[in-house]
Amino acid sequence: MHILKSKKGIGLPVVLAIVAFVLGTTATFLSYVYFQSGLSDIQIEESENYANAVSDVRGALYLIARDQSLDPAYLLSIEELMNVDIETYGENLYTISSRLLVNSRPVQSYLTGAVTSVNTYDTIFQYTGEEPTFTLSPLITPSTLAASYLPQYIDENFPWITPETTFTDFQSVISYIRSLALQYAGFQYYLPSSLETQWNPTAWWHWYIDGSVNIPKNKNLTVPDGRLLVIDGNLTLNENSTLTGNVIVNGNVTINGKGKSMQNLLGTVYLSGNLVTANKTYLSQNPTRPTFVFAEGDITLGNNNDGYGYFIANNFTAQQGNIYLTGGVYTVYTSNIQNDIIENTDFTTEHLFDYAIPETIAVEATSTEPGETGFIFTTPKLS
Repeated sequence: MHILKSKKGIGLPVVLAIVAFVLGTTATFLSYVYFQSGLSDIQIEESENYANAVSDVRGALYLIARDQSLDPAYLLSIEELMNVDIETYGENLYTISSRLLVNSRPVQSYLTGAVTSVNTYDTIFQYTGEEPTFTLSPLITPSTLAASYLPQYIDENFPWITPETTFTDFQSVISYIRSLALQYAGFQYYLPSSLETQWNPTAWWHWYIDGSVNIPKNKNLTVPDGRLLVIDGNLTLNENSTLTGNVIVNGNVTINGKGKSMQNLLGTVYLSGNLVTANKTYLSQNPTRPTFVFAEGDITLGNNNDGYGYFIANNFTAQQGNIYLTGGVYTVYTSNIQNDIIENTDFTTEHLFDYAIPETIAVEATSTEPGETGFIFTTPKLS
């Protein structure tokens, strides 16, 4: 399928292809998501119950997408066949939950059969997330944002490559980039030492790092403009470090500090796990180039922190009184912020692509935002 080269976004058919199972596709069954939110959840994920619950939900999703049917009688048959509960969550939006519980919690996914393409800024970033009327579509996740952005990035930087567009979870994005790097196609394959041992750690080109990266204290990690660093593992930065640029991390991001050290988070970070920052880890001070962090897990900010930033996470914690955010926080579950979030009136859509963010994304269609038939869903995870 042709991907538009314009930075101004992509059409609905392409957006659908990015996140949907297409009828007749030869794509294999989804791999299990790498879900990290503490040791207990890691242990749960490795349990037999968790694996079985995920398999039940994935099977239901696959069958519904294959048959492209939301007929009530058909859904009842899927419930019994796959041992799941399917319920209406909103207009054109359903939850598929495992009946098999893991520590009293079901594994759950969201699905729609009618989609529309919406402007990312208008749908998310014009809000602080604290407005009483604001709701974030469950179909907007770090995985779907990354999956929507990557084909545009490839088409812009590697026009000789026809990009994959059937990404279905965070791991599938990482696996595809790894395959390109191993084929010397656009991305370049490196080990963590290629960054860690540099005097001024810089991902000079389109880098894929196979393994966790630990940047020594008093050193910065820089990704030049127009480049993307992909780390297949955790990322750790230490005292007096600054992260600049666009990064995808298949794991956790930890920014350590000590005493009077000061750290900075100045780029865009997608991660499959959690972000934890030390005290005095500052966000961007530029309102037109805010910090963006999109985490499949949780985000916890240390004290004495301020700046311009936008965050998507399961849970967000900024409890200390010396944390002042201008931008937005959008959570699946809870947001624990002591001070009100200030609206960023200077931020616009002009440079979203440069900040590794798609300008459009697919969500469920509604009566006010009509769309077309298309089945998209989120990665199953503990509710």
